[in-house]
Amino acid sequence: MRIAMLSLHTSPMQQPGSGDAGGMNVYIQNLSFALGALGHEVHMITRTAADSESRQVAEGVWMHQVQIAAHQQLDKEDLPQIIDPAASAIFAHLHGLDIDIIHAHYWLSGMVGLQLAREFSAPLIVSMHTSAAAKEFESGIEEPGPRKEAEKQLLAEASRVIANTPVEARQLARFYEVDRQKLDVVLPGVNHRIFHPEQDKLCRPLGPDDLHLVYAGRLQPLKGAHVMLEAMGLARRSHPQLRITASLFGARSGSADYDLQALVQREGLDDLVRFFGPLKPQQLAAVFANADVVAVPSLSETFGLVAAEAQACGTPVVANAVGGLGYAVRDGYSGWLMPEPDPQLWAQKLVELAGNPPMVTQAGHVALEHSGEFTWERAAVASLASYRMAQGALIG
Repeated sequence: MRIAMLSLHTSPMQQPGSGDAGGMNVYIQNLSFALGALGHEVHMITRTAADSESRQVAEGVWMHQVQIAAHQQLDKEDLPQIIDPAASAIFAHLHGLDIDIIHAHYWLSGMVGLQLAREFSAPLIVSMHTSAAAKEFESGIEEPGPRKEAEKQLLAEASRVIANTPVEARQLARFYEVDRQKLDVVLPGVNHRIFHPEQDKLCRPLGPDDLHLVYAGRLQPLKGAHVMLEAMGLARRSHPQLRITASLFGARSGSADYDLQALVQREGLDDLVRFFGPLKPQQLAAVFANADVVAVPSLSETFGLVAAEAQACGTPVVANAVGGLGYAVRDGYSGWLMPEPDPQLWAQKLVELAGNPPMVTQAGHVALEHSGEFTWERAAVASLASYRMAQGALIG
Protein backbone atom coordinates (compact mmCIF):
# COMPACT_ATOMS: atom_id res chain seq x y z
CA MET A 1 0.00 0.00 0.00
CA ARG A 2 0.95 3.63 -0.41
CA ILE A 3 -0.02 5.32 2.87
CA ALA A 4 -0.20 9.04 3.71
CA MET A 5 0.41 9.69 7.43
CA LEU A 6 -0.88 13.15 8.36
CA SER A 7 0.51 15.02 11.36
CA LEU A 8 -0.31 18.68 10.74
CA HIS A 9 0.71 20.39 13.96
CA THR A 10 3.91 18.56 14.89
CA SER A 11 6.51 16.65 12.90
CA PRO A 12 6.89 12.91 13.58
CA MET A 13 10.65 13.50 13.46
CA GLN A 14 10.58 16.20 16.17
CA GLN A 15 12.25 15.56 19.53
CA PRO A 16 9.59 14.25 21.98
CA GLY A 17 9.29 16.29 25.15
CA SER A 18 9.76 19.61 23.36
CA GLY A 19 7.11 21.99 22.05
CA ASP A 20 3.97 20.03 21.18
CA ALA A 21 5.94 16.84 20.50
CA GLY A 22 5.14 13.84 22.64
CA GLY A 23 3.95 10.26 22.46
CA MET A 24 2.03 10.86 19.23
CA ASN A 25 5.28 11.74 17.45
CA VAL A 26 6.85 8.51 18.67
CA TYR A 27 3.74 6.60 17.59
CA ILE A 28 3.62 7.97 14.02
CA GLN A 29 7.34 7.59 13.39
CA ASN A 30 7.62 4.04 14.70
CA LEU A 31 4.39 2.84 13.08
CA SER A 32 5.57 4.29 9.76
CA PHE A 33 8.98 2.63 10.07
CA ALA A 34 7.35 -0.72 10.90
CA LEU A 35 4.99 -0.45 7.91
CA GLY A 36 7.94 0.43 5.68
CA ALA A 37 9.85 -2.61 6.95
CA LEU A 38 6.86 -4.76 5.95
CA GLY A 39 7.19 -3.55 2.36
CA HIS A 40 4.68 -0.71 2.25
CA GLU A 41 5.34 2.87 1.12
CA VAL A 42 4.66 5.49 3.79
CA HIS A 43 4.61 9.26 3.35
CA MET A 44 4.66 11.18 6.66
CA ILE A 45 3.37 14.72 6.15
CA THR A 46 3.61 17.78 8.39
CA ARG A 47 3.40 21.54 8.12
CA THR A 48 6.34 23.93 7.89
CA ALA A 49 6.49 27.71 7.59
CA ALA A 50 9.72 27.39 5.59
CA ASP A 51 10.19 25.94 2.11
CA SER A 52 8.71 22.54 1.38
CA GLU A 53 11.12 19.63 1.67
CA SER A 54 10.90 15.86 1.10
CA ARG A 55 13.43 13.22 2.07
CA GLN A 56 13.58 9.50 2.64
CA VAL A 57 14.10 8.73 6.34
CA ALA A 58 13.89 4.92 6.44
CA GLU A 59 13.22 1.92 4.25
CA GLY A 60 10.00 2.72 2.39
CA VAL A 61 9.36 5.87 4.45
CA TRP A 62 9.48 9.52 3.36
CA MET A 63 9.13 12.70 5.43
CA HIS A 64 7.36 15.61 3.68
CA GLN A 65 7.43 19.07 5.23
CA VAL A 66 4.87 21.07 3.27
CA GLN A 67 4.88 24.85 3.32
CA ILE A 68 1.57 26.09 4.72
CA ALA A 69 1.04 29.65 5.99
CA ALA A 70 4.48 30.63 4.78
CA HIS A 71 6.78 32.36 7.26
CA GLN A 72 4.09 32.50 9.97
CA GLN A 73 4.72 31.33 13.51
CA LEU A 74 1.49 29.57 14.49
CA ASP A 75 0.57 28.00 17.81
CA LYS A 76 -1.48 24.81 17.85
CA GLU A 77 -4.51 26.94 18.77
CA ASP A 78 -4.10 28.91 15.52
CA LEU A 79 -4.00 25.90 13.21
CA PRO A 80 -7.77 25.39 12.68
CA GLN A 81 -7.78 28.50 10.49
CA ILE A 82 -5.38 26.89 7.99
CA ILE A 83 -7.17 23.55 7.53
CA ASP A 84 -8.39 24.43 4.01
CA PRO A 85 -5.04 25.85 2.82
CA ALA A 86 -3.29 22.83 4.32
CA ALA A 87 -5.45 20.39 2.36
CA SER A 88 -4.79 22.26 -0.88
CA ALA A 89 -1.03 22.50 -0.29
CA ILE A 90 -0.67 18.83 0.69
CA PHE A 91 -2.71 17.66 -2.31
CA ALA A 92 -0.54 19.75 -4.63
CA HIS A 93 2.63 18.43 -2.97
CA LEU A 94 1.55 14.80 -3.36
CA HIS A 95 0.13 15.26 -6.86
CA GLY A 96 1.09 12.31 -9.01
CA LEU A 97 1.20 9.84 -6.12
CA ASP A 98 -1.56 7.23 -6.09
CA ILE A 99 -2.47 7.25 -2.39
CA ASP A 100 -4.25 4.11 -1.17
CA ILE A 101 -4.81 5.05 2.48
CA ILE A 102 -4.90 8.30 4.44
CA HIS A 103 -4.16 7.84 8.13
CA ALA A 104 -4.65 11.09 10.05
CA HIS A 105 -3.43 11.63 13.61
CA TYR A 106 -5.23 14.06 15.95
CA TRP A 107 -8.34 16.00 15.01
CA LEU A 108 -6.57 18.81 13.12
CA SER A 109 -4.98 16.35 10.72
CA GLY A 110 -8.29 14.51 10.53
CA MET A 111 -10.11 17.57 9.23
CA VAL A 112 -7.45 17.96 6.53
CA GLY A 113 -7.74 14.24 5.87
CA LEU A 114 -11.47 14.51 5.14
CA GLN A 115 -10.70 16.80 2.21
CA LEU A 116 -7.75 14.74 0.98
CA ALA A 117 -9.83 11.55 1.12
CA ARG A 118 -12.22 13.10 -1.39
CA GLU A 119 -9.39 14.35 -3.60
CA PHE A 120 -7.58 11.00 -3.69
CA SER A 121 -10.72 8.83 -3.56
CA ALA A 122 -9.04 7.00 -0.69
CA PRO A 123 -10.42 5.91 2.68
CA LEU A 124 -9.62 8.01 5.75
CA ILE A 125 -8.51 6.28 8.94
CA VAL A 126 -8.29 8.45 12.06
CA SER A 127 -6.31 8.00 15.26
CA MET A 128 -7.40 10.65 17.74
CA HIS A 129 -4.65 10.07 20.36
CA THR A 130 -6.65 12.44 22.55
CA SER A 131 -10.21 13.70 22.23
CA ALA A 132 -11.76 16.80 23.73
CA ALA A 133 -14.53 14.90 25.50
CA ALA A 134 -12.21 12.32 27.08
CA LYS A 135 -9.76 15.03 28.12
CA GLU A 136 -12.53 17.02 29.80
CA PHE A 137 -13.89 13.91 31.49
CA GLU A 138 -10.54 12.82 32.95
CA SER A 139 -8.84 16.13 33.71
CA GLY A 140 -11.65 18.66 34.07
CA ILE A 141 -9.83 20.95 31.60
CA GLU A 142 -12.44 22.48 29.30
CA GLU A 143 -11.80 22.29 25.55
CA PRO A 144 -13.01 24.75 22.89
CA GLY A 145 -16.46 24.14 21.44
CA PRO A 146 -15.33 24.25 17.79
CA ARG A 147 -12.90 21.41 18.45
CA LYS A 148 -15.64 19.23 19.89
CA GLU A 149 -17.92 19.91 16.90
CA ALA A 150 -15.11 19.18 14.46
CA GLU A 151 -14.29 15.92 16.24
CA LYS A 152 -17.92 14.83 16.08
CA GLN A 153 -18.01 15.46 12.30
CA LEU A 154 -14.63 13.79 11.76
CA LEU A 155 -15.50 10.64 13.68
CA ALA A 156 -18.82 10.35 11.87
CA GLU A 157 -17.31 10.70 8.38
CA ALA A 158 -14.03 8.74 8.74
CA SER A 159 -13.97 5.30 7.15
CA ARG A 160 -12.50 3.72 10.27
CA VAL A 161 -11.24 4.89 13.66
CA ILE A 162 -8.20 3.37 15.37
CA ALA A 163 -8.16 3.61 19.18
CA ASN A 164 -5.00 3.01 21.20
CA THR A 165 -6.77 0.95 23.86
CA PRO A 166 -10.21 -0.55 24.59
CA VAL A 167 -10.66 2.33 27.08
CA GLU A 168 -10.29 4.90 24.29
CA ALA A 169 -12.63 2.88 22.05
CA ARG A 170 -15.31 2.92 24.76
CA GLN A 171 -14.83 6.65 25.29
CA LEU A 172 -15.25 7.38 21.58
CA ALA A 173 -18.37 5.24 21.42
CA ARG A 174 -19.79 6.87 24.54
CA PHE A 175 -18.94 10.53 23.99
CA TYR A 176 -19.20 10.70 20.17
CA GLU A 177 -21.56 7.80 19.39
CA VAL A 178 -18.98 6.25 17.06
CA ASP A 179 -20.29 3.06 15.49
CA ARG A 180 -18.44 0.23 17.25
CA GLN A 181 -18.34 -1.66 13.93
CA LYS A 182 -15.84 0.85 12.56
CA LEU A 183 -13.69 1.05 15.71
CA ASP A 184 -10.41 -0.87 15.77
CA VAL A 185 -8.06 -1.17 18.76
CA VAL A 186 -4.34 -1.12 18.00
CA LEU A 187 -2.08 -1.09 21.04
CA PRO A 188 1.03 1.06 20.53
CA GLY A 189 4.43 -0.57 20.57
CA VAL A 190 7.90 -0.16 22.02
CA ASN A 191 11.17 -0.18 20.10
CA HIS A 192 12.82 -3.00 22.05
CA ARG A 193 16.06 -2.55 20.15
CA ILE A 194 16.44 0.77 21.98
CA PHE A 195 14.45 0.29 25.19
CA HIS A 196 15.88 -2.67 27.11
CA PRO A 197 17.55 -3.23 30.51
CA GLU A 198 21.11 -3.66 29.23
CA GLN A 199 22.05 0.02 29.22
CA ASP A 200 25.22 1.80 30.28
CA LYS A 201 25.31 2.57 33.97
CA LEU A 202 24.82 6.27 34.70
CA CYS A 203 25.98 8.17 37.73
CA ARG A 204 23.04 9.31 39.81
CA PRO A 205 23.09 13.12 39.55
CA LEU A 206 21.90 13.56 43.13
CA GLY A 207 24.02 11.11 45.07
CA PRO A 208 22.82 8.12 47.12
CA ASP A 209 19.11 7.85 47.80
CA ASP A 210 16.35 5.51 48.91
CA LEU A 211 14.23 5.99 45.77
CA HIS A 212 15.11 7.77 42.54
CA LEU A 213 12.21 8.85 40.32
CA VAL A 214 12.37 9.82 36.66
CA TYR A 215 9.78 11.90 34.84
CA ALA A 216 9.99 12.27 31.04
CA GLY A 217 7.61 14.44 29.04
CA ARG A 218 6.41 17.93 28.37
CA LEU A 219 6.25 20.21 31.39
CA GLN A 220 2.58 21.20 31.23
CA PRO A 221 -0.34 20.91 33.69
CA LEU A 222 -2.00 18.01 31.86
CA LYS A 223 1.12 15.86 32.31
CA GLY A 224 0.90 16.29 36.08
CA ALA A 225 4.55 16.66 37.16
CA HIS A 226 3.30 18.97 39.93
CA VAL A 227 1.47 16.02 41.51
CA MET A 228 4.74 14.09 41.83
CA LEU A 229 6.62 17.10 43.24
CA GLU A 230 3.91 17.93 45.78
CA ALA A 231 3.93 14.28 46.82
CA MET A 232 7.70 14.41 47.32
CA GLY A 233 7.25 17.45 49.57
CA LEU A 234 4.65 15.63 51.66
CA ALA A 235 6.85 12.53 51.86
CA ARG A 236 9.85 14.55 53.02
CA ARG A 237 7.89 16.26 55.78
CA SER A 238 6.30 13.03 57.02
CA HIS A 239 9.40 10.82 56.66
CA PRO A 240 12.48 13.06 56.78
CA GLN A 241 14.75 10.04 57.23
CA LEU A 242 13.95 8.90 53.66
CA ARG A 243 15.74 10.40 50.68
CA ILE A 244 13.46 10.40 47.63
CA THR A 245 14.98 12.15 44.60
CA ALA A 246 13.72 12.98 41.11
CA SER A 247 15.10 13.89 37.69
CA LEU A 248 12.72 15.54 35.23
CA PHE A 249 13.45 15.43 31.48
CA GLY A 250 11.44 17.71 29.19
CA ALA A 251 10.68 21.26 28.13
CA ARG A 252 7.95 23.64 29.20
CA SER A 253 4.95 23.56 26.89
CA GLY A 254 1.85 25.73 26.88
CA SER A 255 1.04 27.51 30.14
CA ALA A 256 3.64 30.17 30.93
CA ASP A 257 2.70 30.27 34.62
CA TYR A 258 3.32 26.54 35.13
CA ASP A 259 6.54 27.02 37.09
CA LEU A 260 7.74 23.70 38.45
CA GLN A 261 11.07 25.06 39.63
CA ALA A 262 9.24 27.56 41.85
CA LEU A 263 7.17 24.65 43.18
CA VAL A 264 10.36 22.76 44.02
CA GLN A 265 11.56 25.73 46.05
CA ARG A 266 8.23 26.07 47.88
CA GLU A 267 8.29 22.37 48.75
CA GLY A 268 11.89 22.56 50.00
CA LEU A 269 13.15 20.06 47.43
CA ASP A 270 16.08 22.00 45.95
CA ASP A 271 18.57 19.31 46.98
CA LEU A 272 16.39 16.45 45.72
CA VAL A 273 15.13 17.52 42.29
CA ARG A 274 16.94 18.29 39.03
CA PHE A 275 15.59 19.44 35.66
CA PHE A 276 17.05 18.45 32.29
CA GLY A 277 16.07 18.98 28.66
CA PRO A 278 14.42 16.37 26.43
CA LEU A 279 16.50 13.33 25.52
CA LYS A 280 16.93 11.26 22.39
CA PRO A 281 15.53 7.72 22.67
CA GLN A 282 18.89 6.03 23.28
CA GLN A 283 19.70 8.45 26.11
CA LEU A 284 16.20 8.18 27.55
CA ALA A 285 16.47 4.39 27.62
CA ALA A 286 19.64 4.63 29.72
CA VAL A 287 17.93 7.04 32.12
CA PHE A 288 14.93 4.72 32.49
CA ALA A 289 17.12 1.67 33.10
CA ASN A 290 19.02 3.48 35.85
CA ALA A 291 15.93 4.80 37.64
CA ASP A 292 14.23 3.01 40.51
CA VAL A 293 10.77 4.08 39.33
CA VAL A 294 9.42 6.09 36.38
CA ALA A 295 6.57 8.44 37.28
CA VAL A 296 3.68 9.11 34.86
CA PRO A 297 1.43 11.49 36.83
CA SER A 298 -0.67 12.55 33.81
CA LEU A 299 -4.21 13.80 34.42
CA SER A 300 -5.28 12.33 31.06
CA GLU A 301 -3.42 9.82 28.90
CA THR A 302 -4.68 7.90 25.88
CA PHE A 303 -2.06 5.19 26.34
CA GLY A 304 1.17 6.32 27.97
CA LEU A 305 4.12 5.35 25.80
CA VAL A 306 6.58 6.51 28.46
CA ALA A 307 5.16 3.89 30.80
CA ALA A 308 5.59 1.13 28.22
CA GLU A 309 9.13 2.22 27.31
CA ALA A 310 10.18 2.43 30.96
CA GLN A 311 8.94 -1.10 31.64
CA ALA A 312 10.85 -2.37 28.60
CA CYS A 313 13.97 -1.14 30.45
CA GLY A 314 13.02 -3.25 33.46
CA THR A 315 11.80 -0.29 35.52
CA PRO A 316 8.38 -0.22 37.22
CA VAL A 317 5.99 2.71 36.89
CA VAL A 318 3.84 4.79 39.23
CA ALA A 319 0.99 6.41 37.32
CA ASN A 320 -2.53 7.73 37.63
CA ALA A 321 -5.31 5.31 36.68
CA VAL A 322 -6.49 7.36 33.70
CA GLY A 323 -7.15 6.45 30.07
CA GLY A 324 -4.99 3.68 28.66
CA LEU A 325 -2.50 3.57 31.53
CA GLY A 326 -4.52 0.66 32.89
CA TYR A 327 -3.32 -1.29 29.84
CA ALA A 328 0.20 0.10 29.78
CA VAL A 329 0.75 -0.84 33.45
CA ARG A 330 -0.28 -4.03 35.27
CA ASP A 331 -1.40 -2.52 38.55
CA GLY A 332 0.31 -4.10 41.53
CA TYR A 333 2.62 -6.17 39.33
CA SER A 334 4.59 -4.10 36.80
CA GLY A 335 3.84 -0.85 38.62
CA TRP A 336 1.21 0.94 40.65
CA LEU A 337 -1.83 2.97 39.57
CA MET A 338 -3.14 5.74 41.79
CA PRO A 339 -6.97 5.89 41.81
CA GLU A 340 -6.81 9.68 41.50
CA PRO A 341 -4.09 12.32 41.00
CA ASP A 342 -3.90 13.09 44.71
CA PRO A 343 -0.45 14.13 46.04
CA GLN A 344 -1.29 12.53 49.39
CA LEU A 345 -1.89 9.14 47.75
CA TRP A 346 1.28 9.53 45.72
CA ALA A 347 3.25 10.45 48.84
CA GLN A 348 2.06 7.33 50.64
CA LYS A 349 3.09 5.14 47.69
CA LEU A 350 6.51 6.80 47.36
CA VAL A 351 7.20 6.28 51.07
CA GLU A 352 6.14 2.64 50.78
CA LEU A 353 8.42 2.04 47.80
CA ALA A 354 11.38 3.86 49.35
CA GLY A 355 11.14 1.58 52.36
CA ASN A 356 10.74 -1.64 50.37
CA PRO A 357 13.45 -2.05 47.69
CA PRO A 358 12.65 -5.77 47.10
CA MET A 359 9.11 -4.81 46.04
CA VAL A 360 10.53 -2.34 43.51
CA THR A 361 12.97 -4.93 42.18
CA GLN A 362 10.26 -7.59 41.79
CA ALA A 363 7.99 -5.15 39.96
CA GLY A 364 10.87 -4.37 37.59
CA HIS A 365 11.10 -8.04 36.59
CA VAL A 366 7.36 -8.18 35.87
CA ALA A 367 7.55 -4.85 34.02
CA LEU A 368 10.11 -6.27 31.59
CA GLU A 369 7.92 -9.29 30.90
CA HIS A 370 4.78 -7.16 30.51
CA SER A 371 6.48 -4.84 28.00
CA GLY A 372 6.84 -7.74 25.58
CA GLU A 373 3.14 -7.35 24.73
CA PHE A 374 3.89 -4.04 23.00
CA THR A 375 5.73 -4.15 19.66
CA TRP A 376 5.54 -1.85 16.64
CA GLU A 377 5.52 -4.85 14.31
CA ARG A 378 2.32 -6.06 15.94
CA ALA A 379 0.86 -2.54 15.77
CA ALA A 380 1.70 -2.33 12.06
CA VAL A 381 0.01 -5.65 11.27
CA ALA A 382 -3.11 -4.61 13.19
CA SER A 383 -3.17 -1.22 11.44
CA LEU A 384 -2.93 -2.94 8.05
CA ALA A 385 -5.99 -5.01 8.94
CA SER A 386 -7.88 -1.78 9.65
CA TYR A 387 -6.68 -0.27 6.36
CA ARG A 388 -7.89 -3.29 4.39
CA MET A 389 -11.31 -3.19 6.01
CA ALA A 390 -11.56 0.49 5.08
CA GLN A 391 -10.60 -0.31 1.49
CA GLY A 392 -13.14 -3.10 1.35
CA ALA A 393 -15.89 -0.82 2.60
CA LEU A 394 -14.96 1.83 0.02
CA ILE A 395 -15.03 -0.69 -2.83
CA GLY A 396 -18.25 -2.19 -1.54
